[in-house]
Amino acid sequence: MRDYLCQTIVVAAVGLTSCGVLRADSSMVNVRDLGARGDGRSDDTAQFLQAIGRAKARQAGVFVPRGRYLLSKTVPLEGIALTGLAVGAWPADVDTLPSIIPTHTDGPAFQLLAGGAISGIDITYQWPSEPEEGPAAVVISGIGTCIRNVRIRYAWDGIIADGEQNVGRANIENVFLVSIRNVGVRMTGTLDVPRLANVEVWNAGPVPRGLAQGIGFHLGHNDLIRLTDCFVFGMHHGFLLEERIAGCKVTGPTWGVMNGCATDFCVVGIEIQGGHTLSVSGGTFWSHEESLIVEGTGGRIRLAGCELKSNGAPAVVVRGGDHTVLSGCTLLRTMEGLAIPAVVAEAGRLVIGAGYIASRGEPAVIIAEGVRSAAIHGNIIATDALPAVRVSGQVNEQVALAGNVIETPTAPPTTQP
Repeated sequence: MRDYLCQTIVVAAVGLTSCGVLRADSSMVNVRDLGARGDGRSDDTAQFLQAIGRAKARQAGVFVPRGRYLLSKTVPLEGIALTGLAVGAWPADVDTLPSIIPTHTDGPAFQLLAGGAISGIDITYQWPSEPEEGPAAVVISGIGTCIRNVRIRYAWDGIIADGEQNVGRANIENVFLVSIRNVGVRMTGTLDVPRLANVEVWNAGPVPRGLAQGIGFHLGHNDLIRLTDCFVFGMHHGFLLEERIAGCKVTGPTWGVMNGCATDFCVVGIEIQGGHTLSVSGGTFWSHEESLIVEGTGGRIRLAGCELKSNGAPAVVVRGGDHTVLSGCTLLRTMEGLAIPAVVAEAGRLVIGAGYIASRGEPAVIIAEGVRSAAIHGNIIATDALPAVRVSGQVNEQVALAGNVIETPTAPPTTQP
């Protein structure tokens, strides 16, 4: 009796699950049912547009099965979702998702207007020769859009806000951007809390320019943007914040947070130009040159529990901003053969506390005459050049050094009073 009951329950559960899937599929418009071939040779643009029109009439969505679909013009999505495999392996090197292959270069593959969404698809560009410019794979032009579980390969730009419209509440998550030529993700004009989570910009070829250009995340005017677990590998800039982005009508600073974000093998980790308000926690930023640059006026920048490591330049350079606060951070400029400090401050206010700072060949921290005030306290500072903190004579009265432990290769540690 027990076995019979168990079998009945299992069969019933499977039946309900199967019915649920069938109902979900039947409520969507399948591009194959309208003649899309997905063979990598036929132009399926007309079938995609027809599917979108039919889905709108039904108040349904568009389903794209596995295949390789050529698109020869931009596909707009407004108040509608286009989805492939909901649980496809979007970060895979092999093809596991339905693949969109744009053949046009006069616009994006997809334009997301208000309420537009894409999920579970791949967008791959096949250039006949290395491009010198090109479109974005996805342009966001409306509020409340969603991009998730997507892979984008070899595009000029990956995902960009159009720079004109309010694109607030954009939700971008689980996206793998491979060998993007110019900008991985550009967000600006978000007048209400956008979210980017688990987005990776990976540049490991085939881009012949190397690190000469490229931005992982380009942020303009954003209203409390939230970035979580975002990563950039091998671009010139990991994260670049500007009040004015070339080609964008929207201007203004970013107000936002970054949690668990990271860069590796970039020339610059984070560069902040202008009056942005940014809080960064728990990140690792390894760079060929600067890990953090602060420039312009009015910026309020805070980093906590981060590691900033550089090779051929200071890990931290502060040339502007209202204040820069580094709390519980590791600041490393320890590559041998170069005499470069770990931190250089030339303007604004600077606070470094409860961290570890290391340099070779130069004092670990240099505070120049243009600094308004600084407090360096409670750190372990390891350097082979003394004094460990060098302060310009003109700003001595506005600089407080206290409780730092100084380590040198040839002397026991000393503690500042």
